[in-house]
Amino acid sequence: MDRMDLNRYRERIRNRFSKASSTYDESAIAQRTIAHTLSEMLKDYLAHNASRFPRNGLEIGCGTGLLTRYLQALCPSAHWVLNDIQETGKERALSYCADDTEFICQDAESLDVKGHFSLIASASTFQWFIHPDKMIERFARWQSAGNILLFSTFLPDNLREIRQLTGIGLSYPSSEDWRHWLERDYLIRHQKEEQLTLCFDTPMQVLLHMKHTGVTGTHAGVWSAGKLRAFCEAYTRHYRTSENQVTLTYRPLYVLAEKNKRACVAP
Repeated sequence: MDRMDLNRYRERIRNRFSKASSTYDESAIAQRTIAHTLSEMLKDYLAHNASRFPRNGLEIGCGTGLLTRYLQALCPSAHWVLNDIQETGKERALSYCADDTEFICQDAESLDVKGHFSLIASASTFQWFIHPDKMIERFARWQSAGNILLFSTFLPDNLREIRQLTGIGLSYPSSEDWRHWLERDYLIRHQKEEQLTLCFDTPMQVLLHMKHTGVTGTHAGVWSAGKLRAFCEAYTRHYRTSENQVTLTYRPLYVLAEKNKRACVAP
């Protein structure tokens, strides 16, 4: 992807999530569940590793604060830096935080921060990275041995109903890809996959759900009435449940890893 295409890609993501900011919290059913699951992973880990309690933290893609509120509750004495590609959720996210919390509005892949972070955390954001392997290397430079990397992303069959009918969707790395990228600099302590199936009364409600959560951030096309009708008919035909609803499937991957002792630490 050249620089112009990359800028357009980032701008589409920024615009879609900005537009979805006012509807995100109510509509982000799967994302709320994912944020809670991540927080429980961290809570359990810290209960058994009290010496690893974070002194400072960086949250990538904080959005409106679905994960932020859990992180603040678990690590109330840590100093936090929040990051997101857009600012419309900033006030909500910061409402969960201490007054000295920093907020950086910037695309994470161009983010440049100083110092080391005891905890780097992110929920439902890493799937947007153009170069996820390079981001793992960057995170490692921002952490010391024993520091924690906690994140969720999505697997290749995420939103499979949409992809199968339209051919539209992100290119999701596999769990094996993530393990390969992590193993040089991190020890994976917990990794698990999950399937979250949401049910809606109609395919139109599926599309509204995606619009209201910003997950269509890479596609700006406008459908004709005929194309929309054909999509809804096909969706109902293929994904109708016994209760006469239709499904939408999320496939999150959860990872909690520690920076290993062999990795190089940047000065």
